[in-house]
Amino acid sequence: MNKNSENTGYVLPKWWGWMKYLIIKYNLKYLVLPLMYVIIALMVVPNEISIINENNYVSLDTFKTIALTNIDKKDIILEKYNLTNNEFNVIVGVVLAEADDTYEDAYAVINTIYNRTHSKNWIGFASKRFGKDKGKSLYYQVILPNQFTVYASGSYKRKMHNTDSLGYQAIIDFLYTEKVMHNYLSFRADYIKVANSESYSPKGNNYFGEIKEENRI
Repeated sequence: MNKNSENTGYVLPKWWGWMKYLIIKYNLKYLVLPLMYVIIALMVVPNEISIINENNYVSLDTFKTIALTNIDKKDIILEKYNLTNNEFNVIVGVVLAEADDTYEDAYAVINTIYNRTHSKNWIGFASKRFGKDKGKSLYYQVILPNQFTVYASGSYKRKMHNTDSLGYQAIIDFLYTEKVMHNYLSFRADYIKVANSESYSPKGNNYFGEIKEENRI
């Protein structure tokens, strides 16, 4: 037999006997024995097996503890609004072409388009042109004839990929959070004065025609 094994076999019983002697002598059994049993149990219980959750981390981030990039948010937006990448780019181009070069006005423009997807009248206009329930889509509201001149002229294409602009950030922020700035359904250029309209930047559009609650879906 190995000498080390002999020593181990001799020392452990001796150590345990000595501990029992002290416990009994000083009446510590009600304190020490439960503690020792817990320690021994912890030593023999295997470590908990960690389970890796392979679900999409974005959809699970309920408390917004993960710093999402604009690419992450765009993916969520495409799914949330049932948009293709090309449709989203068209929306971006139209919004940036219609707004001035400020975050606030771009936010107000995309907010206007969003409001139209919640108006019974505007949903009806677009659905009549493109098909049932198409009016609930941001994309079909954007390409609706006689609405956005930048789409009709094709000038929006120059703005479709301006992902570094303040206006693009405004679009992402609004569609991701849906924090509404206003309840208007229409706007005109800053030099066109409209009664009871509101502007959100010095050279921004004038917004007017609030959605009525009875007309909201």
